[in-house]
Amino acid sequence: MFKTGGKQGLGLAMLLCLVLAVVLMQACNNGPHAISNNVSFKARLSEYALFKGEMPDLVPADGVVPILIGSSLFTDYAEKQRLLKIPKGRKMVIQGDGLPSFPDGTLLAKTFYYSKAGKGTRLIVETRLLLYSSGKWNAATYRWNEAQTDAELLTEGATVPVYFEDKYGKYRHLEYKIPTQNDCGTCHRSGDELVPLGPQIRNLNIDVNVGGENVNQLVYFMKKGVLSKADVGGIASLPDYKDSSGALALRARAYLEMNCAHCHRDAGSAAGTSLDLSYNTPFEKTGIGYNKENMVIRMSTMGEYHMPQIGTTTPDEEGVKLIRDYIKSLAD
Repeated sequence: MFKTGGKQGLGLAMLLCLVLAVVLMQACNNGPHAISNNVSFKARLSEYALFKGEMPDLVPADGVVPILIGSSLFTDYAEKQRLLKIPKGRKMVIQGDGLPSFPDGTLLAKTFYYSKAGKGTRLIVETRLLLYSSGKWNAATYRWNEAQTDAELLTEGATVPVYFEDKYGKYRHLEYKIPTQNDCGTCHRSGDELVPLGPQIRNLNIDVNVGGENVNQLVYFMKKGVLSKADVGGIASLPDYKDSSGALALRARAYLEMNCAHCHRDAGSAAGTSLDLSYNTPFEKTGIGYNKENMVIRMSTMGEYHMPQIGTTTPDEEGVKLIRDYIKSLAD
């Protein structure tokens, strides 16, 4: 270990952080080849019949199941609706606390919107689809039109100006970026294939309100006939990192799992770096201790070296504070 002091030590520390940032960025950008789809997606979102009634009401159609997750990815303060559509007569199967086994034809949809945009009206920006076909996941993004009546398939991504009021009553403006299909492959990569990120069994293993009653979501899925019968009593749950009553370390690791580990893990696009931020990775093997100062810098500073590289155009203030508090607790 090197010991430095005064301005010289501070300058050296900043230089080391910059060098490390460059190395990490190059490792992330020099990943494997792009992952192509093996299906042709339909031109309009309405063709998938995910909603009934008026589309902007986002009411799931019959046979389409809404899903909630314990901890989620931060995407420029957007709210999200997650839907699951499984072919009739087919079911997911639990395989430990990771991703379930999905039947062929499964469709996962995630719609991004802002409840208080403009004059207090809801603005729906995009819907992302993951379609499992012939043993392979395929990704597509759809941009909602100005009339909010439908969404059209994108091939090159898009930038959408958004004005909204956050949960603290603060008015914000940002240039929301809808990803390209190749961008989807950056985060959803596992080796040379795409995989879902959020619907891990441990992230679905939460209580949800159904008809005014709190029930375990996995049990609810079994009753709906989309999940095979299984004993869920021994399945772990991913902590809700927004719940301040939880243990700081567990909340921080859950945040890193959902916001960073999709790249910084085995088989992720940043697998060659010194970080493995998967929730189940033992701390001494994560690289957090070595990279802790650089992690906070890259999360809180926008620009070329910001992390995560895709999906955010503004820092997650609450998330940065959580990780900063966690890093400080390691020093203490």
